[in-house]
Amino acid sequence: MDIRHNHKDLSPTQKTAFVDAVLALKNDVDSVLHPGKQKRYDDFVEVHKNAMTGPAMFEPMPHGTSLFFPWHRVLLRQFELTLQAVANDASITLPYWDWNFSGTGNPFTPDFLGGDGDGAQGGRVTIGPFAYTTGRFEVRVWDDNRGDPGLRREFGEDANSWLPVATDISAGIARTPYWAGPSCFVLVASGVLHNPVHRWIGGNMADASSPNDPVFFLHHAFLDLLWERWKKHHPTIAPYLPASGFSGRDLNSTLIFHAPNEPSPWTESWIVGQVIDPSALGYGYA
Repeated sequence: MDIRHNHKDLSPTQKTAFVDAVLALKNDVDSVLHPGKQKRYDDFVEVHKNAMTGPAMFEPMPHGTSLFFPWHRVLLRQFELTLQAVANDASITLPYWDWNFSGTGNPFTPDFLGGDGDGAQGGRVTIGPFAYTTGRFEVRVWDDNRGDPGLRREFGEDANSWLPVATDISAGIARTPYWAGPSCFVLVASGVLHNPVHRWIGGNMADASSPNDPVFFLHHAFLDLLWERWKKHHPTIAPYLPASGFSGRDLNSTLIFHAPNEPSPWTESWIVGQVIDPSALGYGYA
């Protein structure tokens, strides 16, 4: 069983192993979707982009729907397993970021995720292992036309953004049911805990191609953990809705990661009901 930890609890060696695996996936493993044109890391960016926009967009869309949590759960687990494979290191797991921006809780350090973007360079990140100047982290997938090949961030520049605090998290976890109605857990979590963080980081994280920024995976790992906390807080409530009767979205529906005329990013497939429990996918949280 793989166990995920808060990034602040990782040792320097564990942080280095995670960063090195991300860089290997970004540079040393060819794409499955477009061999010779991009790398395997970029495939994950493309899958997420196509879930939201573009000519290869697929249905049903996972964003703003009941599929949000199970769909991202599989995307993250596939990324995690691919990191382990490329590094030949089964001890590597996805760390999570609980949106703390102070002290050891801040993941944006020179030895881990790097810093904010430089406004004089269009928001390009210039510090850390994912800075364009390292020659090891080139952006290759954009929402529209070819954009900046450097990773971009613009911390807090969007006026309609914030980093959620403990009261926001508690309020989100208190919401029921899982799905249906504007105050359901999924929509409140999306609107209060998910979207504002993407906008607060800005740059690539504000786009549909947001996995271009490795912090995407730490952000969504924490959201995945919050789904587990929500289930424990409401043990008598259905952990996922709709249970049946809604083809494409209920427990018996297959999770979709590509359009019918596009190549599949992986050979496996899952129905929603198979991924409600993370232990069924081989991982949990400390």
